[in-house]
Amino acid sequence: MSVTEALPDTMLIGDLQFAVRESSRRATVGITVDRDGSLQLHAPAACPPDALAAWAHSKRIWVYRKLAEKDLLLSTRPTKEFVSGEGFSYLGRSHRLLVADAESVRMDRGRIVMPRAAITSGTAGTALIQWYRSRGKHWLPGRLVPWSARTALRARAVEVRDLGYRWGSLSRNGTLNVHWATLQLAPRLIDYVLVHELAHIPHPQHTPQFWATVERAMPDYERRKDDLVVVGAGLWLG
Repeated sequence: MSVTEALPDTMLIGDLQFAVRESSRRATVGITVDRDGSLQLHAPAACPPDALAAWAHSKRIWVYRKLAEKDLLLSTRPTKEFVSGEGFSYLGRSHRLLVADAESVRMDRGRIVMPRAAITSGTAGTALIQWYRSRGKHWLPGRLVPWSARTALRARAVEVRDLGYRWGSLSRNGTLNVHWATLQLAPRLIDYVLVHELAHIPHPQHTPQFWATVERAMPDYERRKDDLVVVGAGLWLG
């Protein structure tokens, strides 16, 4: 009786390095390209490594095209002028900016009010980032509650920070960190970031067990993950 060869954790296909994700729920193979350019090969259980490598090799041109598109998107991040009427996203919806005589940034009747003094002093970007961080500190803990219940995983705390090109991270002390820019995303995509980081509590690395934990809590995580790549590429990062 033959024994199926186990899939490796990574595969080098030409000059492309893939992390390999195996799932018993998958029936077909697939590829995802993260926003930072990292690559994942998704395979059903007991998929022969040679067959997976051959399939990935056949998709090299597609992968190169996706990486080229991503580089273009990352190089055309929107810039903001901070003038009345300009649009800024919050929880997936666009809100118009209103420059006014105000003490701090706030939401008022669907508009984001920006203090005129912040415009004059050149600190409008900093002020708006601080507003996103403040909103996140109040909104994210409540959003995390049902996902913590579903996964039976608890973060020590939630912090909103600038994480560069990472949507989230998990500190060694169990604190779940979220990039302030995620507050521009629709809630369903923020949920993916939260579940992803919760899954890192028992699984620090992106092992098959990690992805299985994500999938159990969020069966459509791959769709959300792909949407995050597309939508996230156009967010304002300060």
